[in-house]
Amino acid sequence: MLLRLIRLFTLIVAFVCISSVTFAISLGELQNSSQFWRERHDSSSDIYLDLNSVQNVLYNPPKYTLKFKVYTVDKKENFIAEGEAIADYDYNKSIEGIIKRNNLSKVPYTSEKVKSTVKKAKLKDSGVVNSLKVSAIYDFNGKEIYSGNPIKTAENIKVDATSSAYIISVKAFKQYYTVIF
Repeated sequence: MLLRLIRLFTLIVAFVCISSVTFAISLGELQNSSQFWRERHDSSSDIYLDLNSVQNVLYNPPKYTLKFKVYTVDKKENFIAEGEAIADYDYNKSIEGIIKRNNLSKVPYTSEKVKSTVKKAKLKDSGVVNSLKVSAIYDFNGKEIYSGNPIKTAENIKVDATSSAYIISVKAFKQYYTVIF
């Protein structure tokens, strides 16, 4: 009986060690895998979307909610922060919704009238609200620096249409629904 418990304990410890190593991420993986899509945030940091992590949370048109993993690479401090983002979308404020609401469906998308109407509406309200929790921090080689209780860094924040958060959220929407938000 004791031998079985020792074996079971050894298996559990081995599984936990293997699984924690499996989820670590290095800078090379982010830069070289097609699984990760990069948005240049600024000269000192990049944000990567894990394209395989995008999951539906709510499908209730015109309201949608997606969950996905993001990685922020801080080039000044040399770390990678892994986070889980939740994005709420109001499709009435999508490009298509704006065009329909302004009766521009028959006007070419490339016209100045459509472009300026969409830009003005998006700058007023992008239609995206985000929440973010950081769950782990790694060095550039993938060595875990922090892992524990997720840290809320943003909760129900209206996203500016000119921000990286918006670009990442729109990319996640397109990845999951194959339409442009």
